[in-house]
Amino acid sequence: MNPGPGWKERVPKLSLRQIITLGVALGILLPALVLGSLVLQERRTRELTLRIEEPMAQYAQLLSSALVMPVWNVDKAVAKQLIDSVMRNPDVVEVSITDEFGTVFVSGHDEARRKGEVLRTQRAIVMDGRPIGMVSVALSTVRVEARLWGDFVQLALALMAQVAISFLLVFLLVDRRVVRPLYTLQLATAKLARGELDQPLDWHRGDEIGSLAHSLDQMRASLGSLIAERDTRNAELQQELHDRLQAEQALRFTEAKFKAIFHASPLAMTVSRNTPGHPIVDINNAGLRQFGLLPDDLLGASHSLLWRKPQDQANVLEVIGRTGQIKGYEAWLRRGHALQLHDRAMPQSNATVPSEPGSDAILCEVSGRMIDLDHEQLVILVLEDVTERKRAAEMIWNQANFDRLTGLPNRHLFQDRLEQEMATAAREGRTLALVFFDLDLFKEVNDTLGHEMGDMLLQEAARRLRIGVRQNDLVARLGGDEFTLILSGLADIGDVHQIVQEALFRLAEPFVLGGQQVHISTSAGVTFYPQDADLVETLLKNADQAMYAAKSQGRNRYNLFTPSMQEAAQKRMRLINDLRVAVAEKQFSIHYQPIVDLKTGQIHKAEALIRWKHPQDGMVSPADFIPIAEETGMIVEIGDWVFREAVKQVALWRQTHHPQFQVSVNVSPMQFRNEGIAQAAWLAHLSAMGVPGQAVLVEITEGLLMDAGHNVSGQLGVFRQAGIGLSLDDFGTGYSSLSYLKKFDIDFLKIDQTFVRNLTTDSDDMALCNVIIVMAHTLGLKVIAEGVETQAQCDLLAAAGCDYGQGYLFARPAPPEQMRLTLGAISPASSSVESSTPALPA
Repeated sequence: MNPGPGWKERVPKLSLRQIITLGVALGILLPALVLGSLVLQERRTRELTLRIEEPMAQYAQLLSSALVMPVWNVDKAVAKQLIDSVMRNPDVVEVSITDEFGTVFVSGHDEARRKGEVLRTQRAIVMDGRPIGMVSVALSTVRVEARLWGDFVQLALALMAQVAISFLLVFLLVDRRVVRPLYTLQLATAKLARGELDQPLDWHRGDEIGSLAHSLDQMRASLGSLIAERDTRNAELQQELHDRLQAEQALRFTEAKFKAIFHASPLAMTVSRNTPGHPIVDINNAGLRQFGLLPDDLLGASHSLLWRKPQDQANVLEVIGRTGQIKGYEAWLRRGHALQLHDRAMPQSNATVPSEPGSDAILCEVSGRMIDLDHEQLVILVLEDVTERKRAAEMIWNQANFDRLTGLPNRHLFQDRLEQEMATAAREGRTLALVFFDLDLFKEVNDTLGHEMGDMLLQEAARRLRIGVRQNDLVARLGGDEFTLILSGLADIGDVHQIVQEALFRLAEPFVLGGQQVHISTSAGVTFYPQDADLVETLLKNADQAMYAAKSQGRNRYNLFTPSMQEAAQKRMRLINDLRVAVAEKQFSIHYQPIVDLKTGQIHKAEALIRWKHPQDGMVSPADFIPIAEETGMIVEIGDWVFREAVKQVALWRQTHHPQFQVSVNVSPMQFRNEGIAQAAWLAHLSAMGVPGQAVLVEITEGLLMDAGHNVSGQLGVFRQAGIGLSLDDFGTGYSSLSYLKKFDIDFLKIDQTFVRNLTTDSDDMALCNVIIVMAHTLGLKVIAEGVETQAQCDLLAAAGCDYGQGYLFARPAPPEQMRLTLGAISPASSSVESSTPALPA
């Protein structure tokens, strides 16, 4: 609300006595209140600690020790008795015991006691150094605070009495020694204000106020002398002013013409004398607007105030002094706040200034000449602001040559620089290295955390790449997660290895994105000019092929280009093209390998394995074409076809062989990413074929579980709801834990054939198989052993309790029409071993 005009007059004014009284009262009362509140708070805290927190900590400690065995033995009755004994304390509000998973084991509470402040403490229940639960105790402070209230009232009354006595004594002392003398001095000062200068002050005190009165009397005498001198000086100034007005009238008409032309100019113009300091005589309106100042801020000041670099002013004046004029010289000039803060008396230094000053400077194109006027030389300068024009041109150049996200040179600038460095290397007979970096699994970061986090990762990766390079080297971003590094002027090839290895090490360190740690690695390829190629396009292709070879060898490494890589790249490209044709023409077939029940010898399960017969090259190993299919995304279409064929076949076997027959289908992790598996279409196909979900078993890898985000978990949940089983393939070769097996509700574990191949009675592999079988059965899972090739292996696995066996001992993978579905019809296969690659390996 606006108080309106005159509100200050309506507010009653306080006298000096009232102000001092108020100040003394506040000066004593406020510290007393602050000190008293601190004392009371400290006492309250101490009492609560002694009467509540320490007993509460003892309760928690005793309970945590007493509850070890009840919690471990899941004896809730004993635990409840202990809690009931604690609840007899009227201050205890709640006692809660949770197990190691956070589930409430037993608890007790009395909501009627939950009054006032409730304090809580927790203590872990530890057995053999491992926490098995948590004790939580909550106590009310109501009763303790009630007892403390009486003590606080007595202490407050004593404090108030002390404050009142202190206030009275201080007030009497200040009133006698300060307020009354100041009032007397005020009356004497009022006489001086009214001009009564002929009466001296009558004061005889020798304290500080007396000294002030003596000084005031001396000022009275001095004022009389000054007033007389003022009157004489005013008369002289009046005459001088009259003379100057007459002279100015004679010049006004001539100056008016120049001013009109000068101030009408759209460009900033200054006029300064050609004398030391070059004081500014005039500046036009355009100049005032351009430099953001008023005329009084610049007129008479040194022209050097405008220049960011004194050397620029010196160059302009030197050219004008030598030729009489200058045109088109570019320089940074100060403006606005920077001019007002600048010390005009400070000599200018020749220190280097930034090439791109901020808003306190502008880039000007300086033109001007020297003229003679009334026996003095004047320097007239035209200062055209070209900042925006230059900035726009620079912005256009940056957008064309630099990556907007990382600030690194883009592909265009990179190719220009590479051509220049190649020409320099050829001229000087030196070697140049080109390094091609590609972030491993960057797409997974984008898919799981989002593109914003992916952009943050790219920015941090660019920063780390710039750290270890030399000043004359160039780091560029070609697009996506691809970066390049030009190492020029190499004297020792060994420097390249060190630089690239250090870059890979830095990029392998954790990235913190939005508070979450992300681990990636990087693969790199290195090629040299002129040893490997003499064209930009060829060098880039070589580096890319070397990088791809590093990825195929396990990532997080670098490779040097070799001619064999060119052949491998061509072979890979041919395989990709042939694979696209194979997908379109359905050149694939499905072979099935039986899974035998080791207890009964019956065959009610089989694994679907994909095969590709190339029209010219014959059978192509899945180990060769499945990784290509995953990288190109064709694995989604191939996997969909395998599933549909397997469902058709299991529907037939359920009619002709056994109503509970089940087929295992391998699913690649790549099928779960992006848009995921077309689960609705798969389930619709099952329904159309009249096959329940239990007829299909989806085989996944350990790596998929460890990297499973919300999308993967959701898809696995849909399979479970439809009755489709889950099998964990190649168990033991990855890093799965029991938590993954429990979280994703796995039905089968498949022991990898590397543990079965050398299985003997006392071998480490036998011990591992025993552990896996016991662990799986404890969790309610069935176990399938892969790669069973001998009867001895089969007997050992059956004795260990393994549920199913699969391998050449029983049968090789075969087309469905050749597959034997009874163990009696199967003869052990020959001893020659051929890898049974799954349809869609991870």
